[in-house]
Amino acid sequence: MTALLIGQLAKRAGVATPTIRYYESIRLLQTPPRSSSGYRRYPEGTVEELAFIKKAQALGFSLDEIREILELSRAGRTPCEHVLAMAHRHLEVVEQRIRQLQRFRDRLAAEVGKWNGKTTPTCRGLCQIIASADAGSGTEPVELTGRQRVPQARH
Repeated sequence: MTALLIGQLAKRAGVATPTIRYYESIRLLQTPPRSSSGYRRYPEGTVEELAFIKKAQALGFSLDEIREILELSRAGRTPCEHVLAMAHRHLEVVEQRIRQLQRFRDRLAAEVGKWNGKTTPTCRGLCQIIASADAGSGTEPVELTGRQRVPQARH
């Protein structure tokens, strides 16, 4: 069996070397043996583990969940039932998010519809399009960039 150095592994798996080190530090990847000169020597199977991690992340699994799955597998247990239960929970969250986005879309479309075709207001201060908007039914603000909102510090 051929062992891979971290750079070789990173290239074959399509990830950065700091990512591999991070995955080791959080026990997502097992710590590999080291050569006499101190280099990490990864088994070939680590390429497949990294591919699995990337696929699981693309499906919305957290690193903690992926670690659980990998630990079950390494212990010789079949993790599929556990994965299916997690996938059901993820699907519920996605469906809830879709409903939230549909409500947001309806609110936004209604506001755009009110102003569509009108001359652009020449207002001072706050934009009247937003200021006159219906607050809706208490729907939480939706971040369209996919990033989580970070609360602003108060001064």
